[in-house]
Amino acid sequence: MTTTPSTLPKRDQSARLENWSRAFYRFRQSWLSVIGLAIVVALILIAIFAPVIVPFPDHVAGGTNTAARFTPPGSQYWFGTNALGQDVFSLVLVGSQVSLFSGLAVVLSAIVVGGLVGAIAGYFGGWIDEILMRITDLLLTIPSLILAMAVAAALGTGVFNMIVAISITWWPAYARLVRGEVIGKKEEQFIVAARALGAGWPRILGRHILPNIMSPIIVKASLDMGFAVLTVASLGFVGIGVKPPTPEWGTLLSVARADMPDYWWTAVCPGCAIFLAVLGFNLLGDGLRDVMDPKARR
Repeated sequence: MTTTPSTLPKRDQSARLENWSRAFYRFRQSWLSVIGLAIVVALILIAIFAPVIVPFPDHVAGGTNTAARFTPPGSQYWFGTNALGQDVFSLVLVGSQVSLFSGLAVVLSAIVVGGLVGAIAGYFGGWIDEILMRITDLLLTIPSLILAMAVAAALGTGVFNMIVAISITWWPAYARLVRGEVIGKKEEQFIVAARALGAGWPRILGRHILPNIMSPIIVKASLDMGFAVLTVASLGFVGIGVKPPTPEWGTLLSVARADMPDYWWTAVCPGCAIFLAVLGFNLLGDGLRDVMDPKARR
């Protein structure tokens, strides 16, 4: 009687490593995607270590230095100073924490809520699908930025309220995406077999369907991160999001618009930070789409 060779797990691991190497090869074929990854990694590292590397922590805490107000960029103040004499470079560094982590919280919240709604609607269908999708369609008919501004104005200012307001406008797109993917997967043979073996719907969704539809969700999330950062900055710019003295890129732009064009660095520097964040995440999302979506590969 023969036994199963013990080398099977090694072959499985080897196949996974080969798939990862092929994915990395496809990703690095596009130098723009590599640049996007480098920008995103740099921004995340800056946001994590900003409290440590910030040159003027007292300015971030609300301290002022009126003797150095509107100092142009130089060796001491790399991005110059604002009307209160605060170092713009320090404010932009610490502002990356609020902008990037708020955008990440918005996308993760949208994935959780939208994924749950879309998975339930797609799996059960019928009247459950009709009710959930009509609510989703209703939210999709309202411009997301207008709805986020209305909700944020009703909830009040603050980081948490801003994240909640934007997440309410963000989850319907994920609900639509997940619903379509679940409808396409739930009638495949491995799902039918799991159902025939007595698996319940939570196990089928959580262990069989959702892990197999993560690719389009990851691609959409990477592309949405840039727009989430832009939306966070937009709410801060109009005065509904984060309030001073908490540094945030949109708030810094709003305060600096009165100083344009004479003291251009007060607005250009946080504006360039927003531009780099949106550009980096869009380039990264484009590369991930080429890797994880075979239909979209160039």
